[in-house]
Amino acid sequence: PPTEMQSMFEETVFPYLRTKTNEKLISRYLKVFGTGESDIEEKIIDLVDEQTNPTIAPYAKDGEIMLRITASSKDEKKAEDLLDSMEKEVRQRLGNMVYSSKGEQLEEVVANMLLSAGITISIAESCTGGMISSRLTDVPGISKVFSRGIVSYSNESKMENLGVLPETLKKFGAVSQETAVEMAEGIRKRAQTDLGISVTGIAGPDGDVDGKPVGLVYVALSDKSGCDCRELRLAGSRDKIRNMATLHAFDMIRRYVMGAVDNK
Repeated sequence: PPTEMQSMFEETVFPYLRTKTNEKLISRYLKVFGTGESDIEEKIIDLVDEQTNPTIAPYAKDGEIMLRITASSKDEKKAEDLLDSMEKEVRQRLGNMVYSSKGEQLEEVVANMLLSAGITISIAESCTGGMISSRLTDVPGISKVFSRGIVSYSNESKMENLGVLPETLKKFGAVSQETAVEMAEGIRKRAQTDLGISVTGIAGPDGDVDGKPVGLVYVALSDKSGCDCRELRLAGSRDKIRNMATLHAFDMIRRYVMGAVDNK
């Protein structure tokens, strides 16, 4: 679905501009995740600075970046060709950080990738409190690949529901790579799914009793061949940290499925 900003542009600005010119204005929105806004700007700054037609404008919101590409021409086909050319150039520079050109949310893209590839998944969440599972189940048909989600907030739940070892929690703490890995492997084995993903971290406002900082989050992804874990150092409010952790989890799944499909 279009963002509020996108809707306003299309419903207000476009009609006004069309009354002032015979040119047709067509926009395309590329959604990007996986790097910072400054890194994106560095990779495409010349396209922004030298733009004539099409134009390109970046917007950042809630941890995601959207690039609006707008082409103008009296001929709609020519405008579409201009958009295609610019999109190709942007994708060459940003690679698989571009996850959509159709306005989809990241969870929609991930859900459809899982469904298309027939890869099943289960989820263990701590600091995100079920946000990943909730967003995934917003997508119709996801029951074909999504088995279950467990919110294992307490250490007792991590041990009882996921099989995290008491010694792991004692030695490394609940917010650690070791615990995240055991959570991901535990949920995958219990659900008997292809993938298990876990999130454990400190969303704030208070830090961990072991002195670990607010914003320290671990996201782990387990399959039958092993487990990959990503350490995140996030900043902002509790809501922002939880949202960013959720987005990183979806991005981790997305990249895994892309690799699995490419390697078939």
